[in-house]
Amino acid sequence: MKVLVTGANGLIGSHVVRELLKKGYEVRAFVRETSDLHSLEGLDVELVYGDILLPETLRSAMKDCEMVFHVAAVFAYWGYDETKLKSIAGQGTCNVVEAAAGAGVKKIILTSSSAVLGSASDAISLDENHTIDRDEYLPPYVRAKIEQEKAAFRMARELNLDLVAVCPTITVGGPDYGLSESNRIIVSYLNDPFKATWPGGCNVVSASDVAIGHVIAGEKGIPGQRYLLGSENIEWSELHQIISDLCGLPGPMVVANHTSSYLAAVAYELVSYFTGEPPASTRAQAKMVGRYYWYTYDRIAKLGYKPCTARQSLVEAVSWLVASSHISSSLRATIKLSDEIYRFRNKQQMSPTDKK
Repeated sequence: MKVLVTGANGLIGSHVVRELLKKGYEVRAFVRETSDLHSLEGLDVELVYGDILLPETLRSAMKDCEMVFHVAAVFAYWGYDETKLKSIAGQGTCNVVEAAAGAGVKKIILTSSSAVLGSASDAISLDENHTIDRDEYLPPYVRAKIEQEKAAFRMARELNLDLVAVCPTITVGGPDYGLSESNRIIVSYLNDPFKATWPGGCNVVSASDVAIGHVIAGEKGIPGQRYLLGSENIEWSELHQIISDLCGLPGPMVVANHTSSYLAAVAYELVSYFTGEPPASTRAQAKMVGRYYWYTYDRIAKLGYKPCTARQSLVEAVSWLVASSHISSSLRATIKLSDEIYRFRNKQQMSPTDKK
């Protein structure tokens, strides 16, 4: 079966491509002319160039495809205004759905986000039916993803297309040459001289498991449904402790509250105006401090989804990140990798086609 993957060079997209190839699919990778294609090197894929904001490029790319995995998106808390985010998420997705209908595609798998389900003030797990509280703060990225999902389902119904949405949680791993916001959490913590943590919690999952979830949703997902793709719910302090353990570094040493997080974000953003580099944290992220982004993946587990633990997800991510250009040589010199990292690397060398 021939399938198209938009945003095929990104963290999630490249893993989806790899998982599809492993399952025997014929993969067509949809990327922009300016895309960094390092993550697709050596893979047996057909590259097609275009842009989801250019409908004519989508129509030709979908010829003879039976499924489309629409992964292309902007995941950013900095550098994009809300209008641009909504244009890419909303109009881009509508273009994909319309082109799929015209090309005779049988099913679309939309990469949404767990953030569309909101968060909680207490340590409870949310499912796919959760409704966001009216007073909950939602950064522009999240508002754009909510509109994207609504528009996609609406258009799919109007055009009589089967569409499933998958909602990944914090997705970590490599290769990630553009440094996604999820992996940036790890890099920012390693760069932080105070090794600060904060209240609240998150759900962290490996990119390889998210890719498996995409394919399961494509093969078994019920049209009109959304499926959370996550793993383990943990406190932020535990996540940061694991990163420190894996890198042989002290920490976390400071617990930041709302006020200190916000003030630090203001300072980081100010520096970014002069350096042009993304800030270590933003005011939008600081406003989310103290919330619990905890979710259950029971719905897709019934279809065969079995993710690894949060710790193993971080092992995979840290192993790649510390050897990448995202970590400076001076920082790398202070890191003493744990035996877990070396065991993982040895296993990868012995069984390079294995997921873990």
